[in-house]
Amino acid sequence: MASSTQTPPSQVVHFDSSNNASNRRSQGSTGRSKSWPARRHTPYTKTPKSRRLHGKTSKLERTPVLPVGEAHSLKHLLNKTWHVYQVTPLNNFQQTTAALRKYSKHLSAALQAESQKGIGVDLESEVGDRAIFNIYKGLVTSDDNTKAVELTIKAKGQGRGVSARVICHAILCSVGAERRDQIADRLTVLPVLMIKGTATVTRYVVSWLQTHFDCHIKRMTFNPMALMWMVSMWAGVSTGVKSKPVELLYTFPSELEGLSRVSFTIEAANAKNVWDSIHDGESADITSDEVSAFMKALEVHFFQHFKVHLSGLTLSRIGTPLVYIGSEGRLKILAESSVHGVLQHITELAMDNF
Repeated sequence: MASSTQTPPSQVVHFDSSNNASNRRSQGSTGRSKSWPARRHTPYTKTPKSRRLHGKTSKLERTPVLPVGEAHSLKHLLNKTWHVYQVTPLNNFQQTTAALRKYSKHLSAALQAESQKGIGVDLESEVGDRAIFNIYKGLVTSDDNTKAVELTIKAKGQGRGVSARVICHAILCSVGAERRDQIADRLTVLPVLMIKGTATVTRYVVSWLQTHFDCHIKRMTFNPMALMWMVSMWAGVSTGVKSKPVELLYTFPSELEGLSRVSFTIEAANAKNVWDSIHDGESADITSDEVSAFMKALEVHFFQHFKVHLSGLTLSRIGTPLVYIGSEGRLKILAESSVHGVLQHITELAMDNF
């Protein structure tokens, strides 16, 4: 299909056949409707009428004032694929140094015990802390509405002189939330959990947090409408360097044989031009009408060249100069200046679902 049409230099399109991508299609079908006709022209769900454009209010562009010695701490969050979870308020979770040290010892002991049972938690049996809770200072701001706790789990290296290796890195955070992190005397709101680690340890950490703090943790997924809003908000934000292109990945319904997905890539400058022609540059908010107009412009452009109605497919992953986000809850932040703005929006989405 694509070979018969000359592709403009500003865009790259890839079609995947079902024969070559059947496994990927089965793994990435979360959120896809089983009823193809019902979603053909209305693939998106209800959304708020407007949202704050964080980049416009400089939340994405500012460099936060960090404590001495922590100037580069945010870089540890960049260019890593995180699995994002939504967390209900934690019961009796304290963020004091003494409390975090206590949690570290309890989780370390639990992991040691599970390791000795042979369930696959990759830790040595020697006595000593393996799990470490700390305040993640890079995300803590002076306005008292951003809180973050970091968890690092290490396994001792095999042999003398071999350094310990990190098998799980997690961040519990509430970034820029309008409501206070304490909604009751014993409840603490840290609604976003980002984890990068082995599957076994990740499952155990989630289970341990739920048990010890009487909370519920579930994988955070993003429907097509949420992805549509995020690509509209961030497609036109420059990173100050050669910006990565804007990428849209659509999946075909499983009932359709021959194709499984189509990826649409637009140069960042061209996507920004489209957005600037739609959005009022003086406004700090974007509206649902602007989001619809932006996506419609891209879909019309695509149809003119490839005769495929993207509105009839399911948007399952987006990429912008700032971030990559998948419907299944995977997140990769690309620019240090965007960390607060991206996580603030993820925090808002998590709290909207409380």
